[in-house]
Amino acid sequence: MLKRLLLAGVAVLLILSLPAYSIAAADSKPALVLDGIKIEAAANIDGGNVYLPLRTVGEALGYGIQWSEKDKTISVTRPGKNILIDLNNHQITADDHVYYMSKDYKIIADRVYLGEDFFSGNLGLAVRWDRQNEIVQLQRVTDNAISIKTIKEASETGIIKITLQYPQIDGLSDKTVQDSINSLLRESAMEARQEGLKNADEMEREKASGFPGSPNKCETYFDYSLKYNQNGLLSVVFMDYQYTGGAHGLTVQSSRTLDLKTGKEYQLEDLFKSDTDYVSVISKAVKDEIGVRIKEGILPDYSIAPFNTIKDDHDFYLSNSAVVVYFQQYEHWPYAAGIQEFPFEFSALRDILRPEFSFLHANQ
Repeated sequence: MLKRLLLAGVAVLLILSLPAYSIAAADSKPALVLDGIKIEAAANIDGGNVYLPLRTVGEALGYGIQWSEKDKTISVTRPGKNILIDLNNHQITADDHVYYMSKDYKIIADRVYLGEDFFSGNLGLAVRWDRQNEIVQLQRVTDNAISIKTIKEASETGIIKITLQYPQIDGLSDKTVQDSINSLLRESAMEARQEGLKNADEMEREKASGFPGSPNKCETYFDYSLKYNQNGLLSVVFMDYQYTGGAHGLTVQSSRTLDLKTGKEYQLEDLFKSDTDYVSVISKAVKDEIGVRIKEGILPDYSIAPFNTIKDDHDFYLSNSAVVVYFQQYEHWPYAAGIQEFPFEFSALRDILRPEFSFLHANQ
């Protein structure tokens, strides 16, 4: 009975910990608090996404912000950190990593607002939306003492264009572990390359057999996003886009969460106590949130395959404030729904996380 009550309580906390989506009105403008101190600006909640004012938050963190009207670019700089935001092309250059924005930017009263992913991935912030108190809490985090370099590989032939970007780390005292982790990070990119080459070969065979196929060449675009880099853990998300003809390509998201001391790769079940039914707890919260997203028009009221439960080893990653489970394009909803993610704040999981992961919720 105690276990059932515990899980029921955790399920309620998980539901409350999910992002606001349209539970908050589209024009919601919650207050901003950085490390416990209120900032004289507001966040913006739209379609379930948290947007933050770049200049206000950046300057509060000690960054210089420069706007170029001619190029529609913004420079975000401080010693050892250089970021260029290209609004025209929806592209961000962070040191040696060039990537596309995961969400559109917003301009409100001549201020540029960017999605929370930019601030967590580039400016070292944990972003938490407290919808009950109408506050977005920002907390500085301390990164692991490692350096991360972006490896870029590009090639193009008459039948395929391949662009790869993947991370490699340096600075671990155990070089054997470092080499093992780097091998895993590179492996994901190489698998994407091989998939692209296979797709190109298939297209060539089809053309040789008389099938007209697509007038466009195949394309592989592989990139990454650093999600968690603290407390001896590294969590990285990979995006593998493959175009093989037709109206559009497909993106498959994958992730790796790694222990920088041992090189161990964690599965979702590794995070939770063995005597807790984390699958049922998370599945119920996901079902409830799906209902909210359908009601508010974020998801369609039909599915390709109804959601029943997550898997024991369901795809996940760590963000600076949450455990995030996700679903691929076409896994449950049509292409337009994209890759759906469901974050669960660490504080809501404290009762079922293994003791060795208690640091995840220590400051929440």
